[in-house]
Amino acid sequence: MHRIHRWTHTLVAWTTILAIAAVVTLVAGTARTVTVRNRTAEATAVTREIERLEQQLITAIEAKDFTTYQRLVAEDYVAVAAAGGTTRAQAIATYRSGGLSLPGLKIGEVKVHVYDDDTAMISARTFGDRVEKGKTVPNRVRYMRVWMKREGQWRAVAQMARPLESE
Repeated sequence: MHRIHRWTHTLVAWTTILAIAAVVTLVAGTARTVTVRNRTAEATAVTREIERLEQQLITAIEAKDFTTYQRLVAEDYVAVAAAGGTTRAQAIATYRSGGLSLPGLKIGEVKVHVYDDDTAMISARTFGDRVEKGKTVPNRVRYMRVWMKREGQWRAVAQMARPLESE
């Protein structure tokens, strides 16, 4: 009888240990799930914010709204295209001089990749026309732009674009 009692006591102890382990595993899994969900929710919020800011920037470029452009684009911004690199100051000067305008500028095929709380990249393609040195041509470009949060504000910091082949 003593042996059965000891075996029962051991079984109860192991059952208790397994139950505690199951609860700990469940709680840890729930905490991890909450963390992943929070990160996913944060990434979704950042994605929406970057899409909104990108649309504001596209509208500012098309309308030659330099105040909005300067608010959204970092001072150390650089854009790289087939012809080389352009700084924020050079881009503004080109738009102001009329050397380049983008009437009807629209974007599509937008994708945002969030790297962390303060870095994201958007890729898209452009539609509309490009007027350069008085000549109007279709503006078909695929580009990526990097956005970084600086001093609590999202700023475009870099872009790379390439023309698309004729459609």
